[in-house]
Amino acid sequence: MNISFSLITFICIHSTVFVEVLGFLAVFTEACLGVPQLVKNLRQRSTEGMSVYMVLMWTAGDAFKTVYFIVREAPLQFWLCGALQVIIDLTILGQVYWYRNSIPSFRYGRAD
Repeated sequence: MNISFSLITFICIHSTVFVEVLGFLAVFTEACLGVPQLVKNLRQRSTEGMSVYMVLMWTAGDAFKTVYFIVREAPLQFWLCGALQVIIDLTILGQVYWYRNSIPSFRYGRAD
């Protein structure tokens, strides 16, 4: 499979549309790295065991990166994906606040 993608990239490398789509898919995939954690937190209604410091560092890094993209006038997809990352990070931080301050925690219709 890797060889197939490599061959397609080699053949299409001079196509602006191909390169732009490939670049967008790369930054969009990176932007969605926090989504599995966000969904897990929603399903479990808990952020227990998750490192808040890690998410704070994600948020800071993603915010700085997004500002850098804007200042350097990077293509729009970088701005949008950076903003998406920050929104996901802030949502996870919101989950931390919500779930850790909600007492009692209700799971599956009963109190823990």
